[in-house]
Amino acid sequence: MTKLPVLFVSCDADSIRSREQTCSGPARMIWGKQYKSVVVISSRADQKAPEILQLKGHGGTAGRIKVLLSDQGFEPEVHSRDVSSRHQLFRVLLAEEPGELTELILNTGMSELEYRRVGRCLEVLREQDVLLICLDDKACHREADGISLHDRHLRELLNAWAQDQQWGAVMSFKGDAAGSAQNNRLDDPTVCLLNAAFTLGGSQFPQRMFSSGMNNAAQMLSGFGWMR
Repeated sequence: MTKLPVLFVSCDADSIRSREQTCSGPARMIWGKQYKSVVVISSRADQKAPEILQLKGHGGTAGRIKVLLSDQGFEPEVHSRDVSSRHQLFRVLLAEEPGELTELILNTGMSELEYRRVGRCLEVLREQDVLLICLDDKACHREADGISLHDRHLRELLNAWAQDQQWGAVMSFKGDAAGSAQNNRLDDPTVCLLNAAFTLGGSQFPQRMFSSGMNNAAQMLSGFGWMR
């Protein structure tokens, strides 16, 4: 069955939503793809536990996410919120806004293994007409500059994780971190989210990278795409 792409997008959502980019990198990656629902996954340092927000639509996807996460031992709460706070951002990221929008907010402070289990259990949604976007929202970070997506460190992390999978350095299932890394508690929202994106993308190095607005940090849009 055909899988929809997984996108990891880094930007300052509060700033970039004021600029229309109908031909942005994410929009070009999903051009021509058919999807009925979009799920945005974000991470916040001030979040206490995973939370599911139903932004638009009947809430069927929110219910599926809750079931999938509950099966892995998570206890997310589901709430409704108006989509207006994300509307302009979706215009930048998507070529076409679907009828259903959901956001999953992850807390920091969990282990690498837990973030990877989040991605692993939600990967099935890619086969159910759901587009998954991991939003590394710099506006939510404690430090405005944070970790840049163009920092070689992040690409090296992804490459190392992919090599671990290639050489069979796994513990209980595909996507687990090896050795003591399983228990490392992560406090950087970017790295937390990247672990989830990695397993959402099939535990492989992303096939695409994109960037725009490099001359203006507030308007920079960059990230990775797992296309298969």
